[in-house]
Amino acid sequence: MIMRTELFLFLILGYTDAIQDDNELIGQPEIQCNADTIDMQFRTRKQFNGKVYVKGSYNRPECRVDYSTKDQFGRPVGGIKLNHGACNMDRQRMIAPEGMMFSTVLIISFHPLFLTRMDKAYHIRCMYKEAARTVTAAIDVSNLPTESVQSDLPMPSCSYTIRRDQLDGPILKYAKVGDQVVHRWQCDSEDYGLLVHSCYVEDGQGEKQMIIDERGCHTDRLLLGDPTYVEALNMAYRESFVFKFADRIAVRFQCEIRLCLKDEGGCDGITPPMCSFKDTNHVEKQIAKRNARTFKPKDADMFSQTVYVMDKENEENQQNQPAELRELDPQAICIAPKILVAGVTFFTLITVLFATTLFVIIYHRFCKSEIKNMVRDYY
Repeated sequence: MIMRTELFLFLILGYTDAIQDDNELIGQPEIQCNADTIDMQFRTRKQFNGKVYVKGSYNRPECRVDYSTKDQFGRPVGGIKLNHGACNMDRQRMIAPEGMMFSTVLIISFHPLFLTRMDKAYHIRCMYKEAARTVTAAIDVSNLPTESVQSDLPMPSCSYTIRRDQLDGPILKYAKVGDQVVHRWQCDSEDYGLLVHSCYVEDGQGEKQMIIDERGCHTDRLLLGDPTYVEALNMAYRESFVFKFADRIAVRFQCEIRLCLKDEGGCDGITPPMCSFKDTNHVEKQIAKRNARTFKPKDADMFSQTVYVMDKENEENQQNQPAELRELDPQAICIAPKILVAGVTFFTLITVLFATTLFVIIYHRFCKSEIKNMVRDYY
């Protein structure tokens, strides 16, 4: 009965593996960036019985789809359609090129329960560029020749990274709660200044918290203080310590940056922010007056890399230990009680066995002949 059960399980597992290995995607998925939705369709060699879902939102029914339908050619098809902004989809205003980008990560899973080597993950991006509008007006005064003069500064490329320990440290990916890091916002242009504002920290599952307000000032100094701006105004940074949401393993930060043209004082009253200045009405009037006669500031969204955060359980346990244990020599060897008892028992058995063996050898070599002589003399 046991052999039949094992054989039955073996056949089931083998059949499942064969299905997994047999089926695969045909080509690349097709992405359609519609006016209000993003649609992904794909084809597989055989009937697709898996799932398509948004990474990090598997437990939300509207972010997961099961597909097993066929098209007119009889081949399995699958796909998913998402509304803009649904299922924690990223919405990012871009400045180069100018427009709006929606992005998400979609996973095609062949197994009904688990992720396997056959599954695929795709980072989907849809860019919606803003149409350039040109308004012209003509006045005929004379036949004087006209000359076209145009001077356009290219928009800078900006980034938001979290560095380990210092401003130029390596980009962080894994950390522990309490590790020192540096948030760094930077644009690669000497002609523009930037203002960091409206920053949020998010857990990747829909929960987020504001940490820098719309003026560019901190909301909770324990999490992140006011950014410090370099003299050129094209970079800002702030030291901080790693934190995370309760029962979450990842954090990511989203900020808006406002670009201003530094020529002729175009960034005055915009950046750096006056966080200690309480009269916000005066600041807004100053910015509005500046915008009326200079380059109109442009806003863009920036995302940091995702940081995976581990708890400081080991260090906390070490702090809870008695002082005599914390002061042990780092080179000292500590043995668990069970291992120590087992080791002593084993050593004792070896010693007894060795002593018994030695006694037998001595008996055979020295005592046996004496016993024979005593027997001979007796008879």
